[in-house]
Amino acid sequence: MSPNSPLSLIAVLALVVLTAGCVEGPAGPPTATHSEAVQSPTDTATDVQTPLPNRTVELPEGPKERPERPGRLTEDSVGEFVKTHEYRYAYNGLWYSEHSEVTLDCELQNVTERDGWYEATVSCSGSSNTGGPAEGTEAVTELISDWSTLTYVYYVDENSLIRERADDQN
Repeated sequence: MSPNSPLSLIAVLALVVLTAGCVEGPAGPPTATHSEAVQSPTDTATDVQTPLPNRTVELPEGPKERPERPGRLTEDSVGEFVKTHEYRYAYNGLWYSEHSEVTLDCELQNVTERDGWYEATVSCSGSSNTGGPAEGTEAVTELISDWSTLTYVYYVDENSLIRERADDQN
């Protein structure tokens, strides 16, 4: 193959494209992408964004409504709020219809005050047994769902309620 052949030129261009960004050039190392540069609340406690982003987790559809946010945030009020919120979140996740029998147990593991916000960890386990007519029929349908023990970390301030799965679970 001649160094001036079109095939040689294509091979060289392909090599340049494939190695672009892999080699440090005169401009220095590549910079972090936007997603790498933005910290999330799951970073270590000292690296967490302050203030928290103004967002609130949505509850799944079901019979339980979001608990009222405490008027004054303290470790106790945030702990009770987060435990109730997770209970209602899990309940709605297990609920299928008015024939559902949901059994659920939630436990607050800890609450820590940070710089103007709170971090709280809660875990729940439970199950749902639903019997009754299937939608649009008179035939009885039985659905059984398990909510194995799942642990979530909540980040709470006056404007945010963020829920993320704890790191020790997959």
